[in-house]
Amino acid sequence: MQRNQIPSFEELQKPLASFGSRSLYYKSVSFLLRNFGMFSEGIRIGYRHGFDSGNIMNYIYENDPQGSLYIGKAIDSAFLNQKTCKAFRAIKNIQKDFISNYLNERQGIKTVIADLASGKADYIYDVMKESNSDVNVLLRDINKDTLAESKEIAEELGLSENISYEVGDALDKESLKKIYPKPNLVIEVGLYGIIHDDEQIRDHFKALKEILNPDALLFNVQTYNEQIELIARALINQEGEPCVWHLRSVDLVIGWAEEAGFKNPQITMDPYDIYAVVMMRG
Repeated sequence: MQRNQIPSFEELQKPLASFGSRSLYYKSVSFLLRNFGMFSEGIRIGYRHGFDSGNIMNYIYENDPQGSLYIGKAIDSAFLNQKTCKAFRAIKNIQKDFISNYLNERQGIKTVIADLASGKADYIYDVMKESNSDVNVLLRDINKDTLAESKEIAEELGLSENISYEVGDALDKESLKKIYPKPNLVIEVGLYGIIHDDEQIRDHFKALKEILNPDALLFNVQTYNEQIELIARALINQEGEPCVWHLRSVDLVIGWAEEAGFKNPQITMDPYDIYAVVMMRG
């Protein structure tokens, strides 16, 4: 399938000419979303917490249109039906399959899973409900409120006995050193696309290998997205700045992981050809 040309990461970081046609178009889209779009619960969450936040990702995963009046639900339904949102939900299921297959491979051996930027991590709960494996899970995130919400969900599902929660920065080496016991499987999904510095990701892979040395590493890479300029020009991130995501080729990111000592990549693309989900071995 031939891909349309999209702006580079560097181009997306630069403002458009104030009165150019593209600038006026995206300003108009932003105006409509910030006004009429606020009838939609999903768009309201995105502008409140950032369209790169765990809050909006969890809302997209739930896929339950909500909003004020009929128009709000209609707008919300259209938002949740965007290709990018569909891809989010697709990779959630792909990630579940990777985790389930890994647990099956271990044939009942006690397994420790650490999700280092977990958000709610409800897909892990889905795996735990369906698996008979002996699993302990550590969920870490920089947002304590998200972890608290996740803990409530686990308690409702009767899963909290085997799950622990820690506030921590996945990119901080000293924070990684505090993780105990060492995990067999490390998960980092949705993280690399909001990190703009290539060297930071390369160094992070090395830190994961040196400090945690897991048997397996699961991550995803946003490789292409026709909506990337719309997202960057009309939406905001958690800091209230333009929501510029960094697209990278899956081969590039796998190469960095291989430099750190990870090997044997297994790759599954989502049906919309936006995300690659990758599992590598330590």
